[in-house]
Amino acid sequence: MMTKMSQPGAEPANVFEDRDTAGQWRVEWFDDDGHCELEIFSGPDARRQALRYAMQKYGHFREVHLEQQGEAPRLAAI
Repeated sequence: MMTKMSQPGAEPANVFEDRDTAGQWRVEWFDDDGHCELEIFSGPDARRQALRYAMQKYGHFREVHLEQQGEAPRLAAI
């Protein structure tokens, strides 16, 4: 299986918990053309799986902590 790494200069992948489904974690990555890749993880170790996936697939990521609906996201230092 070939692993696609993010392109140099591209934004890091975003890892965050779903606003609507507690315990469900998402990894989103956008390339320079605006195409999006999305993976969703659920279960008791969903956060760990999402973080591991983001690191292995993209090489760099940021964990985003979403606030209540309508508020701006804040970024965690990693």
